[in-house]
Amino acid sequence: MGLWLPGVIWGLNFLSRRYHCCREEIIRMCRSMGKAVIVATNMLESMIVHPTPTRAEVSDIAIAVREGADAVMLSGETAHGKFPLKAVKVMHTVALRTEATIIGGETPSNLGQVFKNHMSEMFAYHSTMMSNTLGTSIVVFTRTGFMSILLSHYRPSGTIFAFTDQEIVRQRLALYQGVCPVHMEFSDCAEKTFADALSYLLKHGMVKEGEEVALVQSGRQPIWRSQSTHNIQVRKV
Repeated sequence: MGLWLPGVIWGLNFLSRRYHCCREEIIRMCRSMGKAVIVATNMLESMIVHPTPTRAEVSDIAIAVREGADAVMLSGETAHGKFPLKAVKVMHTVALRTEATIIGGETPSNLGQVFKNHMSEMFAYHSTMMSNTLGTSIVVFTRTGFMSILLSHYRPSGTIFAFTDQEIVRQRLALYQGVCPVHMEFSDCAEKTFADALSYLLKHGMVKEGEEVALVQSGRQPIWRSQSTHNIQVRKV
């Protein structure tokens, strides 16, 4: 479960400054609760009839990304607009360029209060801190997506490559910021699965040969062990 923030409706009822303050606070609260946030509704409204956006619209997308939204969404621009592909390209470009300027590693101050009874939350925190310190991407193996979501809300500086053997989990994880989900069948042997995952990333240009990555296994529902055990390793591709 997450939250969808319709920008136009809010814009009709609040002054612009008040709207952005409220939106930022709502996004912060959702992040602290481990919920995904989508900022949506005609963010590029002028592109329904014009081929280029206004500066205010570009700024609104950039601000939403900086505020920590997991996703930004178009509606009328692609449903009945004259330039749907251009609108998608503009939003994609602005979001990517804004993300590239954000320094990773910021931690929501009270995320631990929500998950204070979960060892997984503490594990995700330290995995993120280690990844940020070493400058590595994170490779996580999951059947539920829970650990990937926790890692996402800690906003590590590297990409979270989430390997899962459940297609429905892969689809759900695509929403979360910083997560690149991959559907792959798991072998009965953990080492073979690790090797297959690294080979996949290397083959598709997602990592480079000789690069280090952090391999994470969540123990909430262990994949290769009969008992719950958290495990993190640093390996060279």
